Amino acid sequence: MDTIDFFKKNGYLVLPNVFTKNEIDIFKNETNNYIKNNKTIKNSCGITIPDFIKYNEFINTSKIQYNDKINNKLKEIFNGNNYRFCLHNDIGINRVVGWHKDKLNGIYSSYETVDIWSDYEGEKHEIVKVLIYLQEGHGLKIIPNSNNERNILTENPVLINHKLGDVIIFDQRITHRGIEKQANTQRILISFGFGKNNIFTDNFEKGSIQRQNDQNIIKQ
Repeated sequence: MDTIDFFKKNGYLVLPNVFTKNEIDIFKNETNNYIKNNKTIKNSCGITIPDFIKYNEFINTSKIQYNDKINNKLKEIFNGNNYRFCLHNDIGINRVVGWHKDKLNGIYSSYETVDIWSDYEGEKHEIVKVLIYLQEGHGLKIIPNSNNERNILTENPVLINHKLGDVIIFDQRITHRGIEKQANTQRILISFGFGKNNIFTDNFEKGSIQRQNDQNIIKQ
């Protein structure tokens, strides 16, 4: 089974050897430099840096969105070039997050003008999350094919054992979780959102922009 067939069946894939150790170290240094010199936001027992691409400290990390290996795989997932980076981007440091789906929640769910599990005028929800862990490990658990299930069911999880430099891509509606207890060492996760050019991505982008702006206001 090739990676795209695997993605269609399970809702996720691991793209190996995208970044070198040197590149990972650069991303890590930029993150730690930002933390050292700026206010941060406490989130889920750790730290979050929403909309990090707008900060000068992340000159190299922000360019991940243009990476050729990632975008070549996204073109396969989206069956062409009709997709975009939908402005959702954040960095999480040592967060402990339970089972969830990466959708608009709380007050931001009002931006979902159409049901994300439905078809709308011939279009459907096609938004993926691109994850880069800056350390090896197996902190991510996923419920395969749960992107097609509205409810958060947690039976038969798969533990993703990624290597340094790998990239994980999943349908953001998939049920997943991170580490279950606080780590003794620093764990950094970089996330980007990409979506098909349609109303589902339009809505998610608007809600994400508002949420990220609100988070950064709180930081100030």
